[in-house]
Amino acid sequence: MEWSLPKAGFLSTDVEDAVPAILQANDELFGFARDVNHLIMAIAQEAVNTVHTSSMSEEAVLVRLLMRAAGFYQGALLMAERGMFVECRAMARSVIEVSLAVSAMDGNKGKFIQMLRDDHLKSRRNRYQTLHTQSTDPEARKALQTAIGQLEKSLSLISPKELAALGPLEASYFVYQVLSDNAGHVSASSLDHYIEPQEGRQYWDYKVGAGTPDEVATSLYYCLYGVIPVVVGVADLLGLEQFAAQIHEVVDRFDKTPAPLLA
Repeated sequence: MEWSLPKAGFLSTDVEDAVPAILQANDELFGFARDVNHLIMAIAQEAVNTVHTSSMSEEAVLVRLLMRAAGFYQGALLMAERGMFVECRAMARSVIEVSLAVSAMDGNKGKFIQMLRDDHLKSRRNRYQTLHTQSTDPEARKALQTAIGQLEKSLSLISPKELAALGPLEASYFVYQVLSDNAGHVSASSLDHYIEPQEGRQYWDYKVGAGTPDEVATSLYYCLYGVIPVVVGVADLLGLEQFAAQIHEVVDRFDKTPAPLLA
């Protein structure tokens, strides 16, 4: 069998022309996702016009977490509209990571903000070490060694598992793990999305093109699973009570949305 792939892949006009059909196949779920997005942006609009503090204050960190979640969520929806269900899940995983951070702000904000600072310095130290290892210039190596010595060796990068343990969403770490294996990392599970196994994997074909309606629906569910706690947490911690009724409606709608099996 000879495959004929769109010349621009998911950016092709053929896929663009298929967007209405993809939306129609999960009309209710896409509609819900758009409603949630409008709520996110309304909260973000209020937050950026209200919070004017130092960048590492609790309030400013929450606003920036909301903006990060909004960007990944919107990117995930754009991918879902084109049937890019695997890529959508990878972004949903990033949204869930933000939800764990918002949860940590609710549980132990001091510890989380310290984790942010330590992670930043540890990342810098790691970069210096990599450059030091790769450099063949004695003067550059000397300067890098000095810079490395000025940063504590005991600093740690942020661990998603430790992050989850700081707040009330610790159970969501399991979903984060599942999506890491299913889509976020190069793994046997994530690569399986690109084949169609037959007869117990004795035979297989490549799988190309948009995902099925069920695959897209599953991806949308996990986008919502990640972003709704961000909406709830940020609005609550910033005291944005004017959004309480809308948030309650969103949570109620999500509770009534069937959860797909993804393990």
